[in-house]
Amino acid sequence: MDKKILVLSLILLSSCNINWNGDIDLGGDFYYLVDPVFNSINVPVNPNKPYVSSNFVIQNIEQVGFNKKCILAISDSSNIKMYWMIDKTKKSECLGYNNNSRMILSNVNKIDSIKFKAMIQQTGVEMKSKTFYRKQLNYE
Repeated sequence: MDKKILVLSLILLSSCNINWNGDIDLGGDFYYLVDPVFNSINVPVNPNKPYVSSNFVIQNIEQVGFNKKCILAISDSSNIKMYWMIDKTKKSECLGYNNNSRMILSNVNKIDSIKFKAMIQQTGVEMKSKTFYRKQLNYE
């Protein structure tokens, strides 16, 4: 009897899309990979299996905030801050990849700091640091 329960449990677990890494679902098929090794916003290769494989969209995340319509993020690469806005109301179309294998999407835009601050005010998105998410998911 115990073997049947164990086998049934394993079958049920293997059929689920379990988030083993503690990634944050940002909505619109975007995920924040909190693990310090990845520290990026990604999209799944196969939306039906989002936790199996994904493509980098924004790397080196410092802060991220989101609501139903948008994702705002700050990244830092070689001490250069970049400000990002992802419009979840628009369809994501792949426009190619950059030299760092980062996927370029039609609804992901780099914006200047002034527009970024205005977007925070306009959308009411609360920005949270990578440290906040790491503490929340026990990475720190």
